[in-house]
This record gives sequence, structure tokens and C-alpha cells, in this order.
Amino acid sequence: MTTNSGQPPDCSSRLDRVEMLLARVAEQQAVTQSQVSANAQAITRLEANQAALSERVNIMGERVDTLAESIRVLVPIIQSIQLENRRILDILQQRGEKG
Repeated sequence: MTTNSGQPPDCSSRLDRVEMLLARVAEQQAVTQSQVSANAQAITRLEANQAALSERVNIMGERVDTLAESIRVLVPIIQSIQLENRRILDILQQRGEKG
């Protein structure tokens, strides 16, 4: 049995369903493409942020190295000053005991 257009009677409803499904697929594809574009932009921003962070970490590492070297230079100077202060205190204590 056929309709006036020569198609089986349920063909029209099948075509309607296929068209509806095709429209849904097209909508979902547009949504997916939008998400892919947003993710690509986010990845670009993340890469830029990571590069900037890496540079900052390198700068901080250099500063730590500089500070460590300064500490290595200052430790013997501080130890020398402490020793001198100890000698001065000993001398003052000896004078105080004699006085």
C-alpha cells in the first residue's frame, strides 16, 4: 500500500524522525564545536600562564641563590663579630671582678 506520493504510509513519519534527529545532531555538533573552541582558548591561556609562572619560578630560584651566597659570605663575618663581643664581655667581667 502506498500514499498519494507513492511512499509507504509510515515513510513520512520516519523521515520526520530522521530530520528531527539530524537537527538534534546538528545542534549538538554546534554545542560541541563551541566547547572545543572555548577549550582551545582556555588551553592557550593556560599555556601562557604556565610560561609566565615558569619564568617567575626561575627568577625566584635566582634570588634564592643570591640570598644563599650572601648568607655564606655573612656567616663568617657574624661569627667573627660574635667572638669579638664575647672577648669584650669577658674583659668587662674581669674588670668588674677586680674593681
